[in-house]
Amino acid sequence: MSNLGKNKQLILAKHPNGLTEIDDFELKEAEVPEINDGELLIQTHYIGVDAALRLIVRDSDEFLFRVQPGDLIHANMAGKVIASNNPEYKVGEFVNGSLGVQNFAISDGNDLEKCDIDLAPLGSWLGGFGVSGLTAYFALFDECKPQPGQTVLVTGAAGAVGSMAGQLAKLAGARVIGTTSSTDKCKWLIDELGYDVAINYNDPDWFEQLERESPNRINIIFDNTGGFVMNESLKLIAMHGVVLLCGSTSQYTEDTMGGPSNYIWLGSMRARLQGFVIFDYIEKYPEARENMSKWINSGLLKIPEYSCEGDIEDFPKTFRELFEGKNLGKMLLKLPSAE
Repeated sequence: MSNLGKNKQLILAKHPNGLTEIDDFELKEAEVPEINDGELLIQTHYIGVDAALRLIVRDSDEFLFRVQPGDLIHANMAGKVIASNNPEYKVGEFVNGSLGVQNFAISDGNDLEKCDIDLAPLGSWLGGFGVSGLTAYFALFDECKPQPGQTVLVTGAAGAVGSMAGQLAKLAGARVIGTTSSTDKCKWLIDELGYDVAINYNDPDWFEQLERESPNRINIIFDNTGGFVMNESLKLIAMHGVVLLCGSTSQYTEDTMGGPSNYIWLGSMRARLQGFVIFDYIEKYPEARENMSKWINSGLLKIPEYSCEGDIEDFPKTFRELFEGKNLGKMLLKLPSAE
């Protein structure tokens, strides 16, 4: 399809060390291919910038899915169907799927989800109305089950999942504490998202603040970061509490990923350490979205997004900014095609 120009694709050049650098990636250009029977062509409008990508490009076997040098960079995208030989998808429909960092993608439709932009804007299907919001929803309501009056701690509270998890815990009647990386983010969590307490973990006395704000201990630790924040917080877990392992972003750039040393508190407090993978809940996505849509329309739930405008070659810079803490909520790369 020569009239569409070239398809820019971002390739992993080498496994990164520490924070990613520009030369860890390579930009390639290819012709936009013709589609075969049963296939459709999608033009990318938004690309989700996810911390988990740093985990899967590591030179290690710590994750089930890995990207190797020479592979297309893995990412969730949302875009518009611009050609279709698949009866299930019409030209003009919006979809999302894990089709990588590229301007155009071909699919047989089995790895796609249709996006109703009347329910939520297209970019939100990669964030609060997508995997990030669904993760927060099912991790809280199906695994943690917060009760009115309980105390919930959300680490990485200003991130894609944390910014949704805190709001949902508040809807359940819990008292919510969030940890994040700056005073400005603390203010945002309280003023914009309704957190009861927000603590800057870079403050020297951050744990003393957390201890003071948890006089009855912490019933649920919704952990997105791992590292020292999660490890120290275990000292405050309540009897029969739950520690939900959603992510470990503080560890993704480390040479060796470490686990908690304060696990003894899990035993003495009869607490539960719970792993979680959102894809176990695929069949229940419509139920969650129906509820979230009602809360959004009634003003009870916000979908925080941090959208950066650029093209495929801007993804490495945007991805690094995620680990530098530039985002509030879900970070998205908005491509020129979305205008």
